[in-house]
Amino acid sequence: MDRPLNQAKQHHYVPRSYLERFADAKGFLHVFDRTTNTFRRQRPKEVMKINAYYRQQWAPVGIDPNILEAKLGEWLEPEAKGVIGKLIEAPELLTEGDLANLLTFLELQRVRVPRQAEVAKTLMRAALLNSLPDSAVEAITSGTVKLTIKDAARFDYMRMMIGNLTPWFARMEWEIFTAEDGAAFIATDSPVSFYNASIPPPAEAGIGLIGTMVFYPISSQHVLLMRHPEHRQAATESRLTELPDAKHVDGHIPITRGEVWSHEVVNNFNWKMMQLSSRLIVANSQAVLERCINK
Repeated sequence: MDRPLNQAKQHHYVPRSYLERFADAKGFLHVFDRTTNTFRRQRPKEVMKINAYYRQQWAPVGIDPNILEAKLGEWLEPEAKGVIGKLIEAPELLTEGDLANLLTFLELQRVRVPRQAEVAKTLMRAALLNSLPDSAVEAITSGTVKLTIKDAARFDYMRMMIGNLTPWFARMEWEIFTAEDGAAFIATDSPVSFYNASIPPPAEAGIGLIGTMVFYPISSQHVLLMRHPEHRQAATESRLTELPDAKHVDGHIPITRGEVWSHEVVNNFNWKMMQLSSRLIVANSQAVLERCINK
């Protein structure tokens, strides 16, 4: 497991077991902090964690306020670790249960990171302002009245989003690409990212647009790319065409192995991932980070 149950004060919003796939031969991550413009070298257990990030202090008496952290470490993250390993080594051996667990993990990984927490607060603030009278909105925007969105907003956002992304992920075509020898993928603090060539990052496209892809690096040498089946027919001007709402259906997710990506293609991908991150990017060497930053 990634941590002792119910004991960790520092909660990873990106699992340590995932970050270990991007470490160098000595087990270290090379980290670039976009906020401070600095590099450092750390163990995976020391990166992408926040004190009491999953603690819900408002939990009713008798309910562990760290129940989300406990369940992640007890079940979902260990399951995902094994499934990602199988996805890299032998995707043809994935079972329906494996894919169900992976879909749940991808969805939760998408919505639990700080970048999405800020999205949740922004959405809630906008909704509140939209519901208030003009005089109240003016007082807030002028600074006369302070509007504070509490931390509970991100938990509300997670509850709202869970179940909405899985049907989209399940209808997409999954392809695993490999970096050529000497090239390497980065990981970020927003590892499940949405990209649409018609919406330049750092903005993110909606999942329901034909041209939207899901980026998910699964190791320093492999990336999972998910695309809507309709992407082949999508011309430049139709990347923003909305698809009908995805429905929960039983079926097979097509997973194929793609081509080997050159240094240039990998670096282009890494640059997009960096633009879609919040603050931190990591890799198995500082040289990989520098190539990405200096693109």
